[in-house]
Amino acid sequence: MNSPPSNELSRWLSAHQFFATYADHLDHERFAQWVDLFDPSDCRYEVLSRENRDLGLSLPIMGCFSHGMVQDRVAMLAKGVLTYRRDKLLRQVSNVQVLSGSGASIKARANLVVYQSSEEGVSSLYMVARYECELLEGAQGLKIRHMAVVVDSFGIDTMLAVPL
Repeated sequence: MNSPPSNELSRWLSAHQFFATYADHLDHERFAQWVDLFDPSDCRYEVLSRENRDLGLSLPIMGCFSHGMVQDRVAMLAKGVLTYRRDKLLRQVSNVQVLSGSGASIKARANLVVYQSSEEGVSSLYMVARYECELLEGAQGLKIRHMAVVVDSFGIDTMLAVPL
């Protein structure tokens, strides 16, 4: 079996670490650091249903189309003033794949499972999804140009206030 070129392995490791950092920031409610993962000059974050994506319907359930919109998305969460159900969320990211990469751009995909635990300690599955993203390599590390969270779960509750 041939081993992958070191550049491909390096990109996979970078993408894997990026997704782990992304999930960790959200799991620990470090929303300001999560915003810092986005390219400030050109970025998009959207949540789409798998059904619509498969049908070629690109209208997101929720979308942010600039860095300012991403900041606004979590501003009230970071200040702790937004009212929503305060379940604890735990994201598990798996099957990280680098689909392509040229120059400073990496297209990557990963699976996502999100568990929620209530204040009473009752845990349940909250979301099944996948990340499809374009990342930019730069002096500050990888930054998100486009993050699409494609959700398989149809029962999206009001807690979508917290990013996936």
